[in-house]
Formats: sequence, structure tokens, C-alpha cells
Amino acid sequence: MATALARPISFPDLGLNDQDQDGNSALLELDRGLKSSRTGEQCEAISKFPALFEKYPFPILINSALLKLAEVFRQETPGSNFVRVCVVEVVESCGRHLDKLINVDEFLRRITTVMHSNDPLARALTLRTLGWMSGVVGENRQVQHLIREALDAKESVELQAAIMAAEKYAAKSKTFAMNMCERLTHMIGGLATPVDVKLQLIQVFQHMHHDAETAATVRSLCLELLKEYPTQRVVITTLHTLTQLAAHILVDIPQQVDLLMGYLEKETRLGVRQAVLGELGYLAEAAPHAWSAENVEILVEFTRSSQHNAAMTTTALSVLASLTAAPALPRITLTPDCSLVDLCRECVYDGNIQVACRAIQLFTNIAIYMHEEQNTRVVCEEAHCAALSLLQSVVCAVQPDDNNVANSEEFIPAGLRTCLVCTVLLAKTSPTIMCDLASTLTDILADGILSVCGCQLVCEALASLGGSRADVLTPHLPPILKLIQKFTHDAPLNTHKTKLMGTLVTLVMQVFHGHVWSSQAEAAVVAASKCVHLWAAFCMARQSSRYGHHSLAAGMYGVLSWRVCSDQQHFWVSALGEVSRGEASPLASGDRASNLTAANTHLHRALSALKAASTSSQPMTFCQEYVRLRAETFMCHAQLLHACLSLRTAPPPAIAASLATSTRDDLLRCGRVSQQLAKSARDFNSLASQYGTLYQSVFDADPQTLCNIALLQQGALLVAQGIEIITRPSAGQLTEDYTGPDLTTITSKLGGGETVETQTIITVLEEATTMVRRLAQVSCEVKPVREQHLQLLQGISQVLTSVPLPYPRFFFQTLQKTTITLALLPQPRTPGDPISVQTSSQLAVKVEGVIGHGRRPGLFRSVRSVTLTVNSVIQNRPQHTMDLKIEPNETLTQTAEPHNDFFAAQFLLGFPVPGLYQAHTHSKVTGGSSQQDKCPSGAQTSSAISVCSPNITGSSSATTRCQCSANGAPRNKHSVSTNVPV
Repeated sequence: MATALARPISFPDLGLNDQDQDGNSALLELDRGLKSSRTGEQCEAISKFPALFEKYPFPILINSALLKLAEVFRQETPGSNFVRVCVVEVVESCGRHLDKLINVDEFLRRITTVMHSNDPLARALTLRTLGWMSGVVGENRQVQHLIREALDAKESVELQAAIMAAEKYAAKSKTFAMNMCERLTHMIGGLATPVDVKLQLIQVFQHMHHDAETAATVRSLCLELLKEYPTQRVVITTLHTLTQLAAHILVDIPQQVDLLMGYLEKETRLGVRQAVLGELGYLAEAAPHAWSAENVEILVEFTRSSQHNAAMTTTALSVLASLTAAPALPRITLTPDCSLVDLCRECVYDGNIQVACRAIQLFTNIAIYMHEEQNTRVVCEEAHCAALSLLQSVVCAVQPDDNNVANSEEFIPAGLRTCLVCTVLLAKTSPTIMCDLASTLTDILADGILSVCGCQLVCEALASLGGSRADVLTPHLPPILKLIQKFTHDAPLNTHKTKLMGTLVTLVMQVFHGHVWSSQAEAAVVAASKCVHLWAAFCMARQSSRYGHHSLAAGMYGVLSWRVCSDQQHFWVSALGEVSRGEASPLASGDRASNLTAANTHLHRALSALKAASTSSQPMTFCQEYVRLRAETFMCHAQLLHACLSLRTAPPPAIAASLATSTRDDLLRCGRVSQQLAKSARDFNSLASQYGTLYQSVFDADPQTLCNIALLQQGALLVAQGIEIITRPSAGQLTEDYTGPDLTTITSKLGGGETVETQTIITVLEEATTMVRRLAQVSCEVKPVREQHLQLLQGISQVLTSVPLPYPRFFFQTLQKTTITLALLPQPRTPGDPISVQTSSQLAVKVEGVIGHGRRPGLFRSVRSVTLTVNSVIQNRPQHTMDLKIEPNETLTQTAEPHNDFFAAQFLLGFPVPGLYQAHTHSKVTGGSSQQDKCPSGAQTSSAISVCSPNITGSSSATTRCQCSANGAPRNKHSVSTNVPV
């Protein structure tokens, strides 16, 4: 049982039944298990409470559940200590929900009752429970007194629990921390206190950082302990405590670094040295700007002097690498001849692979910093040569018979990943270095020395190079195709070879991005898609769409659409096929207007298929809106083309000149084309506005997707501005010095402009911007609308539609998923029953919400605030109240900031006129960035409350449903109905 206290047991996540409709029924089901006389059934019920809290994290339910657990904890039954262990595990795992406890005093009363037990194990479990509750009851004097008294316990298990609780409360309560300083010092200095207990008591000091005075007192006590107890265990523990304390106080970091440097120089015990390096590594990541040049020089000299110990050298190099990887470097001067660079030159060719890998990391950080800040390329080239040398050494270390071993990751040569990462980072600083690295990596692939997993790493490095620059892989296409053909002939493929095949196909797609496919390469890719399983083939087709190879993707989707196992998947793959055919239509030869119309037709078919593939759990809102806007884009360009041609097909009438003179509008001389161009300008402006709305609605999108949408919006604005230049004389005068959109600023803000897909769109927009400038110059010389203007407009349209659009990642895959679940109060006792509200009173509506996350919470952005808007609108107003000058409708707005992914807001709704009301609640998510132009907001969600009074003498109720999700999917349903009697 002592082991269970040291490390709480973990239950499998049994979860809740899918048939549970709400939290009350789920809690009722678990309550039956708690009341069981069998210990096993009780423990099983307790183990399901974490899942209950995660599914229904609302204060009322959590309060009821915790009180029930406290009651079970208090009971004295056979096996009660094991049940208490389970309760402690629940409290520990659900710490983020404990602050929602309402009846704190009642919970403490039930828990602290066990402290009067004669069983030391029961008291220890109580102390651990109180320790995990420190975030809620940290300032409770009664609990603090119990912990102080427990520190005098004779039983080891109770003393360990008391120390754990003291550590938790010292971190939360300033009063407790100040009162415990003297007590802990006395216990540490006592001869009767065991050494292990002293070490645990010293660790309590690291949490006493509430004010500078307390922290200074604790630091002086720890420094005295270092002098009085020079044993290795005490020194290591005390130094760790001082490091953690300094990291919180911040002002003591320079003194702590100096202290650690002193131990590093004078200490001869290897264990202490290794621990000191670990503390230095922590401070290097926490506050690199607090290091002085002298500290860095001492660490460099220590690294040089400890080359006989490879482990010590590796750790020291890791500390230096952490220092140089930080945005704010220490106050050191980096030159090609400084001691830090000389250390890299010495260690990068070390015979130990681990030392050399850490040295190349340090060398890479220094080289990139000097390239960006000092524009020094010499160090980059030197670091690149060292990295290539180390890479060749790692590859040559592989035995010739390594291909016969299993293709698992354990057979990847040591240091290969580190070498590849460093070489890729260095290659992005210079095109020459990038081409040299691509040639080296291709030679490694052609040699066939590495295992499949090793080749996979090399291919990923090549893909990173090809993803940042389009032409770097073009000279190395033949060996890549040869390797694809080799794996194709070896079909069927295992998992590792299938993954490698997908990466090789991606390399080929990067090579032909923006180019015409050769017959050999296309045949190799098609053959590769047929020799792998269906999911791998779909991934290849998806990559084709993401790199703009829509003709190739259309054929792959056509084969896959009839080899799926459900109707939803069939419609989804069919929609992707129609999208690819639609995007490929403007690139075909023939009449441009017909091609644009055909593209619009294919995209509308894809939109219909996407609607058929959508479900309540996967609504595909973004996909539908993106495809709809692309169809609208092609239609707008087709209408613009017809408008430009109308100057020839429908010339101005004979009365056009006199009409223009009488109305003082020179555009009327052109006839019908002026009206059509004005309509096209409005359509493109509306299209740009819709792209902006879509940008604001994708909260979980990756930076590349946001950049893609923003650039498409700029493309629509460019065409609209070009039309306005020739249709609005004032616009033509203002645009003589037209510079176009600042694409660099857009891509730098979003952080998605470094990929070849985005660079292609930027190149097209820059070319279109140049043509708009020429149009502005021509418009100043020739007026009003002439054939020269229309030809330039057609050229702008052709430039924007003649390049295949790479579809963004968010169209296929969501890396971050944020959902919002709302609960409305009050709730009727019986679903469907009304809640009576007098016309002279107000209805208090409480909205509670929970923010849910996927596997990667906060990957791109996090929720900073949620704006709730309530609109109360009367539906059927009685006739006898029409003359009353009372506005029954009401709009209320409130912004709530989530705490531990929970937020709540209260509204008072008034119903001055009897009748049927519909109260809609809309929510909007704001991202974590303070600058809203850098971070899109989330999609709006809504809920509703019906308030009705059907006639003068009676009342009835109406039911509504709340559908809430950050991505537009319904997440939960609540029925709330009220009535307003006369």
C-alpha cells in the first residue's frame, strides 16, 4: 500500500456508455455503483468519474460528484483504504475541474473527518487528498493546521503524505510558506530526522517564491545548508531547489548561474557535475538573456577540459546549444574566431557520435544566427561542410548487411536524424548549400546502404528542401524515379516501404510543381498508386491536389471512388474528383470562356457531392464554402471575359455621345460594356468579402491555409481594383503610383509563405499586380474605355486562372480541433414543461460553456475569450398590444474569458409584452493573439430559448435545441422552454 501512495494507481479509461443522454443520468448510474456493498463495484464506479468530468465539465455536476466521492471517502467499511486510494487518484487526475466545486466547506468537512482515524494509512490518504485540493483550499487555516500537525507524525507513510501536502500548500499560500520556513529549517537541522526526509523537506523550499523577502530568506537558508551538509545527495537536491526558486523569482538567476559555475569549476564529484550541468541547461532554456559572457567562457573552458568524459562533454554542449538556440542570446560577441566557434570546430570531428551531434547542433545555431544578424556566410559554409562530413561518417558506419535486418526505427544509425535536421537548416540559408545537400542526399539514396527507415529520413529531408524551393530537386529526378520503379516491382509492400513510397511520390510532385509532367514520371506515379493499399493511394492523390496536379489527381480519385466501403466516403472521394476536374478545366486548350464555365459546373457538382457526404459529426463546412467560392471565382472571371468581349459584340449606340454629354459621364460613350464592368467590379468585391468571412471562420486552420485564403482574397481585390481604374475616373487618377498589395507583410504575419505552394500564388499575384500598374498608366493616357484596357483586364484574369491552385491542407486534414459545448440554465424538471415568467419580471438565463480540444490543443492558436450575444425576438404579438409603444425585442452581449477551458455568463431577459418569443444565443471565439489581424476568430455558434404565451387565458411551451461547436458541428442538445402569462 505504501507503493500505491508513492505512485497512485491508474485505472483504464473505461468511459461512459454512449446511451447516456445527459450528465444527470450518467451521475445517477455511477451513484448506484458507489452505494454498492462490493468494493470492486465501488472502485469501478469511481474510476469512471474522470470520464464523467471530461464529458460534462459543468460546476453543478462536478460539485455533486465530488460530494459523493467525499462521502465514500469518509465511510469506514472493509476495504475502505483501497477505495480511498481510488478517490485520491480521481482528485489528482481531475485537478483542472476542482475549482468548480461550490460547497467547499462541506467537502472539507467530510474529508477531514478521516484525520481523526486511528489508521495512519487513512490519515495519509486524507493528507494527499487535501494536497491535491490545494488550488481550491490553499488559504484554509484549518487545513494548514492539520498539515503542520501531521509533520510530527511517527509513521513514515503519514509523514511522506504530510510533506507532499506541505509542498503543495507552500506553492499556493504565502502565509503558509512564511510560517513553515522556521519549522522546516528546524526539522532539517534535527538529528532525529532521516536523510531521505531531509531531502524531501529541502524540495519544499522551491515553492516559497511569493515575495522577494521570503525568497531571499529561503535562498540564504539553502546556501547555509550547502555549507553545513556537503554530501552529494544534499548538494544536488539543494542546488535543484535554488534553481527552481531562482527561475520563479527571475532576479536571482544571474547569482544562481554564478553559483552553479563555481561548483562546476571546483567540484570533482562526477555526479554533482552532471547535476550542475542539468541545472544550467534548465536555466539556459528559461532565461538565456541572464547569462553573462564570463559564464559562457567558463562553460566553454569546462567543455574543452572534460573531453576525456564523453557524457559530460555531450551535456555541456547541449547547454551551449540551448543558449544559442534562444531568440535572445547571452551578452556574448560571436565572431568567426571566437572561442565558442573554435570549440565547435574541435568537437564536431570528435570520434564519439553523440559529442559530434551535439557539436553540430551548436555550430548550426551559431552559423544561422551570424547569417541572420551579421550577414556572415563563412561560418554557414564551414558548418555545412562539417555537417556533411558527419553525415557521411554516420552513413558509412552502417554495415553492408544492415539491409537484411528488420525495417524498424531501431536500426536507424545514431545521429542520422540530428545530422539531417542541421543540414536542412543550414541549406535554407544559401541556394548553393541547398543544391549541394540535395546532391549528397540523393547519392545516399542511390547507394542503398541505409535501411528503409533510414531512407525515409533522407527522403523527408529532401522533401523539406523541395518544399521550400521548387527547382532544387529537378537535377536529381532520375534516381528518385528509379527507386520508385524498384519498389513498384517489389509489390506487395510492407508498412515501412509503403510510407517510403509515399514520400518518394511527394518528391516527384515537388519536382513537377508548376511544370508539365513527363510521360515516364506520370507512369511511375500512377503505377506506384496502384501497388499500395487504398489509404496510401488516397494520400498520393491528396498530395497531388495539394501541389496543384489536378489532372493526375482526378484519375486517382476516379479509381478510388468505387473502392470505398460507405456512401459517405464515395461522395467525398467523388467530390474530390470533381474538384480536380474543375481546377484542371481552365488549364485546358480551347475557348477560355467555355473552360471557365466547365470549371464552374464541375465545382458545383463537387459541392453537391460534399453536401451528400456531410454528416452531423463531420459537416465539412469549410470544404463546402471553399469549393463554393472557387466556383464563384471562375464564374466571375467568365462574366468579366464576356463583358470585355461585349465592346465588340455590342458596340455603343449612336446616341451614346449625346447621352454622355448630357449626363457628364464619359463612360456612357462606351455603351453596354461600362455597366457590365461595373457589375463585375461589384462581384469581385463581394467575392473578396466572402473570402474574408471564410478567413475569419476557420479558427483551427494551419498558417498555410490562412495564407492561401488571404492570397485568394487579394487576387479578387486585384481584379476589382483593375476594373475600377478604368470605370471610375477618380480611381484612375489616384492609382498613377499604384503599388499593389503588400504580399510580404501578409505572408510574414501568417507565417505560411515559405512553401512552394504559397510561393506559386505569390508569383501569380505579383505578375497580376504588374499588369494592374500598366493598366493604371494606360488609363491615365487613354480614356474612357478602349480595347487596350479590356485586353489588359483579360490578361489579368488569364494570369490568375491559368495557374493550378494548390488546395490547402485544412481542406483535407485538421491538425487542431476546437469545440465548444454549451449548457443553458434553468432547465425544466420535465422536458417540454414550461417555465413560468411574469411580464413584470425578468428571466435569468445562465450560459455555461466548455472548450474542448483534440489531440494537439493550442497547436496554432488558443481561445482567449468567447463573446456571447443574446437576441430576444417576439414571434407572434397579440393584436391588443399593437398600440403599446414598447419594444419587446432585446439584444444583450457579454464577453467571457475561459478558465481551465470553462466559461459562464448570465443574462436577464425581459418580456414586457405577452406572446411567443425566440431568444437566440450566438457565440464567437477570439484567438489568443492580441492582434486580431494575425489570428482569425472562430465560427459563430448559436443556441435558442423559446418563450411563449399562446392566448390570453392559458399558456403552453415550445422546445428548442442548442447546437454548439467551434467548427459548426452540433455538439450537445438542451431543451429549455418558458412561457409568459398575462
